Amino acid sequence: MTLHIHKKHEALAKEILEIPNGKHPVLHTFCDNRNRVELIEIEGTKLVIKRYKRPNICNRVIYTFFRRSKARRAYEHALRILRCGVSTPFPVAYMEQKRFGLYHTGYFVSEYMNLPTLKEWDPATHDKAENERMKKDFINFTIELHQKGILPLDYNTKNIFYRKDEASGCYKFALTDINRAKFGHISHYKDAMRSFEQLGIPAENLVQIISEYTTRQGSDLEASLFVALLYRIRKRYRRMAKSVIKKAIKIGGNKDY
Repeated sequence: MTLHIHKKHEALAKEILEIPNGKHPVLHTFCDNRNRVELIEIEGTKLVIKRYKRPNICNRVIYTFFRRSKARRAYEHALRILRCGVSTPFPVAYMEQKRFGLYHTGYFVSEYMNLPTLKEWDPATHDKAENERMKKDFINFTIELHQKGILPLDYNTKNIFYRKDEASGCYKFALTDINRAKFGHISHYKDAMRSFEQLGIPAENLVQIISEYTTRQGSDLEASLFVALLYRIRKRYRRMAKSVIKKAIKIGGNKDY
């Protein structure tokens, strides 16, 4: 087991190494699909543990010799995003297990950020002014990310925390699930519209947000909408294709020959 831990939490190194052994009781499981994300507590500190799905043999070779693992990227990207002045759960450590000399399983450990996500925002429970404030502040946040050269590639409502700053009345945001983030020049069309499309919001809301974004950025509304809709249509057809293939496999598997 390889452990890289931030100096802020070096005192927890021994306990963190025990995480793969299940020593620490799980307080809450956020998800357990492709990856497993859990909340634990070590010496009074609440930590979020993300265990990444074990890759296939090809990716094990890639992560061993050619590319940083998802766990390592999540840790390093978090530090980079924080240096840019953007909020994200503080990275505590990442761990990598190997078997037969090849990468096997990765863990990313971060501090717990007890905030709701945008997915939990219900417009029906807020008045028009509050919904407009949320939309405006979220667009400001997205523009800030792009101006700082940060492009999250999992930019959906489940991966964006929010809170309201009581002093200013403005909404503040934080990113999570950032191992796939890219850094550098952000195109107002290709990159920015890809971010907005990933939100998975209704088309009418998407149009409103893109309209406001393009106005502030001085970019072309029609071109931006065209690119965003292309991304959305492509995603829809991919889902349809996967569904057809799964049904065909299921039907084929049920036939008696």
